[in-house]
Amino acid sequence: MNKQYLMGLSLAICMPLAMADDNSQAYTQCMDKASSTVAMSACIQAETKLQDARLNRVYKQLLGRLDSGQQKSLREVQRQWIGYRDANCRFHVQASGGTMAQLEGGMCVLDMTRERAAELERVLSPGQ
Repeated sequence: MNKQYLMGLSLAICMPLAMADDNSQAYTQCMDKASSTVAMSACIQAETKLQDARLNRVYKQLLGRLDSGQQKSLREVQRQWIGYRDANCRFHVQASGGTMAQLEGGMCVLDMTRERAAELERVLSPGQ
């Protein structure tokens, strides 16, 4: 059997198990119905848009609670984080290669964006 096919099948089976609870219900349903890498990629892209909107919303809320010095620090850190996320996910695409590369890259962006949104939410509302 083709090694890439087996890797793809493994990824497709394990992906739903690896998804964090913060993904939308629509994403979970989309991935459950996805029967191809193209369909899975569409699900990932749609969820990434939702998670990016979440990140932008919490980022703006947090900026509104900080003094000017802290705002400057957050802006700088956020720019650095975006650069790191993008470079890291490009690496994932290069390292994966083959037909699964775009899914791997998309999942990387989705996961990192979701995790960053959750991180800023914890800063915004500590202890919750």
